[in-house]
Amino acid sequence: MKAQKGDNRRIVKDLEKAKKRLEAKLKERADRERKDDAVTFEQMGIDRIFCDESDLFKNLGFVSKMNRIAGLPNTESNRALDMYMKTRYLAERGGGTVFATGTPISNTMAEMYTLLRYLAPELLAAAGVEHFDAWAANFGEAVTALELAPDGSGYRMHIRFAKFVNLPELLSMFRSFADVQTADMLHLPRPEIHAGKPHITAAPASPELRDYVETLVDRAKKLKNSKIDPSVDNMLKITGDGRKAALDMRLVKPFAEIEGDTKLSRAN
Repeated sequence: MKAQKGDNRRIVKDLEKAKKRLEAKLKERADRERKDDAVTFEQMGIDRIFCDESDLFKNLGFVSKMNRIAGLPNTESNRALDMYMKTRYLAERGGGTVFATGTPISNTMAEMYTLLRYLAPELLAAAGVEHFDAWAANFGEAVTALELAPDGSGYRMHIRFAKFVNLPELLSMFRSFADVQTADMLHLPRPEIHAGKPHITAAPASPELRDYVETLVDRAKKLKNSKIDPSVDNMLKITGDGRKAALDMRLVKPFAEIEGDTKLSRAN
C-alpha cells in the first residue's frame, strides 16, 4: 500500500492495527492452550475435515479500506479463525476439507470470498485477488439506493456492497470446487403455494403502532446524541422491537388491545 500512488495512510494504519490484533489473539490462544496437557490437533493424524453447516464459520476476519460501506461483515470469530488455520494446515500436508451447507451465502456477498479463502485460496492467488479489496473490485459493486431507516422513521440514501459483477468468471471459479444441488434437482417435498407464487399482503399500521414507532425514533436519536451503555439500549434492540411491534403489539406491550386489521389476522 505504501508503494501505491495516492494517500493510503489510513489503510496502512488499519493494516498495522489488524496485524497487532492478530498477533495478540494468536498469543492469547497459544497461552491458553498451553494449560492443557492433551493430544494436539497435529498429533491426531487427521488428514481431512468434513464440516456440515459450514456457514457457522463465515465470520472470518479480513482487512479492507471499504470499512465505511454497508453490506460487509464487521465481526470476526475465533471459531472461524480456528477452522481457517486447520484448513491451511491440512492443505500444506496434502490433506483436504469438505464443506456442506444449505446457505453458502446468507448475509453478505463477502461470504463468497470467505468460501474461496477456505477451499480454494490458490484460485485467488492465481487471479491476483487474494486481498479482499482486489476481489471486491473485480467481482462486486457498491450500490447507492433508498433504504428504510433502521428505526422506521423514514427512508435514507445508503451505499451498500450489494451487487455481483463479472458473474460468469466468479461462478467458473466457484464451480471448480463446488457441487451445487438445487431444490429442483433434489425433489424435496414442499407444500404448494396458493396461486402458484408468493404474493405480498400489506396490513395498515394501527395508531398504537405509529405511536410506538415514534418512541423507537426517539431511542435511536438518543443513541446518536448520548453515550448509552449498549447493555441498556442499542440499535439491534430498537430494530428488534420494531419488528415485534409490526407483527403484533402484544409482543412489546402484553396487555395491548388489538383491534382492526393486523398481520396476524390476515395470516389466519
